[in-house]
Amino acid sequence: FNIRRGEILALAGLVGAGRTETVRLIFGADKREAGEIRLDGRLVSVRSPRDAIAAGIGLLPEDRKLQGLVLQHSVRDNFALPNLHRLAPRGFVRRRQEREEFGRFVDQLKIRIPHQEQRAGNLSGGNQQKVVLARWLARNCEILIFDEPTRGIDAGAKYEIYLLMNELAAQGKAILMISSELPEVIGMADRVIVMHEGRITGEIEQARRATQEQIMQL
Repeated sequence: FNIRRGEILALAGLVGAGRTETVRLIFGADKREAGEIRLDGRLVSVRSPRDAIAAGIGLLPEDRKLQGLVLQHSVRDNFALPNLHRLAPRGFVRRRQEREEFGRFVDQLKIRIPHQEQRAGNLSGGNQQKVVLARWLARNCEILIFDEPTRGIDAGAKYEIYLLMNELAAQGKAILMISSELPEVIGMADRVIVMHEGRITGEIEQARRATQEQIMQL
């Protein structure tokens, strides 16, 4: 399948369809046996998350507490992790630059924290998701993968995440979204690809004209 700049492409399907496995392969978190990944027509080798990040791909995982954050560390440290090549070019973190850069994303994404030393594990689900997003934006990732972006998040925070995803698409980012909530798929996606048992079983070009029954049939 392909994804275009400036669109939100949803992967839909039942639990066990292979959606999360697919995006983990794209991100290099799991080893692939075959296939290839091309960015702007150019073949790229993604053997690890390090390769994916270098290619401009960011993943907001399904389980952000287990795979997306180091919960016992501060939110600022979590933000800095994939950006240390820039924030610590000689092995020592430039704390002032780190604070200022993270502070800009706190304002931009409206991350609600009392201070930057707040432990990531003490944040609400919505704010945890925003911290993970902030670090990928700091890396200037052009492809952002959201795996169940609003799972475990309250209604107000869901709305904020939806706005952010639409804003990123409007900026030309390519958004790949996995969601088990069909109203979310229909409401957010430009296109929908449906998977079943590891294979693509259908594609809906105009997601907002789709019905839940149509997706379930596929």
